[in-house]
Amino acid sequence: MSTVELIYEKAKSLPEPLQTEALHYVDYLLARRVGTDDQTEWTRFSGQQLSRQYGPADAVYDED
Repeated sequence: MSTVELIYEKAKSLPEPLQTEALHYVDYLLARRVGTDDQTEWTRFSGQQLSRQYGPADAVYDED
């Protein structure tokens, strides 16, 4: 049995309010997944912009 089938079978046994809560959680997970992709792109973009402005000698915060 697949994971989706297991989720479906277990969710069927929940009362309606908990099914709604489970649906909201699935929506949250989907939104978080999309946000992660977007965050990764912005992080990469920021790093590229900073690397153009600062050289290795400017990275004093890396020193002990």
